[in-house]
Amino acid sequence: MTGGRPTAEYLRALAALAAAKLAFLLLDSTPHFFLWDSVTYLQGALGGELPRDRSFLYSFLIRAFAVWPHSLLGLVLAQTLAGLASAFLVFLILRRFAALPFAAALAGALLVAIDPSQIFYERMMMAEAFGGLLWLGFVVLAVAYVRDGRWLWIPLLALCGIGTIAFRLNETLVIILFGTCLPLLRAWWVRRERAPDWRGVAGHCALALACTVALHTGYRHVVAAVAHTAPGYIGTEGLFRMGFLSPLIRREDFTDTGCPADLMDRVTEPRDVDHRNEQLWSKGGIWDVMQRECREPEHAADIVAARAAPRLAGSLLPLALETNAMYFDAQEAKWRMDSDLGQTDPLPLELIDPVKEQFGVDVKPITYVDTLSSTWFRHGQWWLTACLLLSPLLAAFLLAARWGAEQRLPMRLLAAILIGIFLNHFLFSPIISYRYAHPFPPLVIAGLVSLLFRHRHELAADRGPAAR
Repeated sequence: MTGGRPTAEYLRALAALAAAKLAFLLLDSTPHFFLWDSVTYLQGALGGELPRDRSFLYSFLIRAFAVWPHSLLGLVLAQTLAGLASAFLVFLILRRFAALPFAAALAGALLVAIDPSQIFYERMMMAEAFGGLLWLGFVVLAVAYVRDGRWLWIPLLALCGIGTIAFRLNETLVIILFGTCLPLLRAWWVRRERAPDWRGVAGHCALALACTVALHTGYRHVVAAVAHTAPGYIGTEGLFRMGFLSPLIRREDFTDTGCPADLMDRVTEPRDVDHRNEQLWSKGGIWDVMQRECREPEHAADIVAARAAPRLAGSLLPLALETNAMYFDAQEAKWRMDSDLGQTDPLPLELIDPVKEQFGVDVKPITYVDTLSSTWFRHGQWWLTACLLLSPLLAAFLLAARWGAEQRLPMRLLAAILIGIFLNHFLFSPIISYRYAHPFPPLVIAGLVSLLFRHRHELAADRGPAAR
């Protein structure tokens, strides 16, 4: 692409993607809420305590796009624009880095634009739309680095990575791993084509490590100031670790924590894999009992989680297999889908009153009635499950395929990232959740479209110039 052609193509792609987004927006702009996350975000936006156990930055965005204009439509529009930008980043990956034709790249981007999770979370008062945009920005910057190896991409990559974590924690391990090891990964991939400049690689590794450590340390201290706790990615890290490890917790883990020695005898929720979430949020769960019985429950949760963590080594895979098998349990999967849609819990006054007062919207008649976006998300259940659980298979095909010089490194990196986020989600998600699959469809679509075009190109090459 030379001259003005790239700009013209980008504008055409943006116009097509904007038309798709606008069509869905005109058909359904109904806001949705997830309990209790949306309540916590909204309270922070209205001047209450900022969230300690999720993104406090998202509360500021709600304040800017919804509270100040007194309209939830403003938030929906802002998140739709974030979804538009996400789809365009996929177009950029396919067109510029994977070297696909314009039509193929645009088709992939349009599929991302109308993906069920993209459409639904543009209308949900949750941080997925902005977090997803920053995540794809991280992927694009990583692809740009492996393509040309310019040092400038490294600090931008680290900045986009910590921005992603500030909205959604799900990809934290993957972001840290790729943010620090990408120079080594690129050097390994190009070693057969040309001898790497190991001094330069070492310099890039040092820069990547310095940027990652500085930004992550700084952010963790910002969280500490907001949450009035020890530095961490959220203010209740120990609590969430304890919930994840709850099947492995023993009575002796509470020794010298300021909690009763027989605390576990007072827990009524079953301590199995199926009830890890209930241990944190349900009456009779470990956290519910600790809040009543422990002098400093959050400090005690840190200690209990640290003591239970060594037992995870031999239990991680069995716990993961049992958890992910619930995607195929009809009753559990239906409950989780209803939960992700915000349709399982009774509406609290903490949501009803401020939404009515600030935005003039009655949430009672819209929460439990499916709209176009929520129906689309509900019908995307198996698509989202496949994107999550079959991503390693797609990664294997991407690694095994023969690519041209322009495509080879981007496709290898796409495969590596897919493997990384799969392992992260498969091994460390304490529950099944279709919401957690939100980062997968854009990358899966990019990989599938790339493979499809490559296959068609090979068929045309086999049939000769006339067929092409």
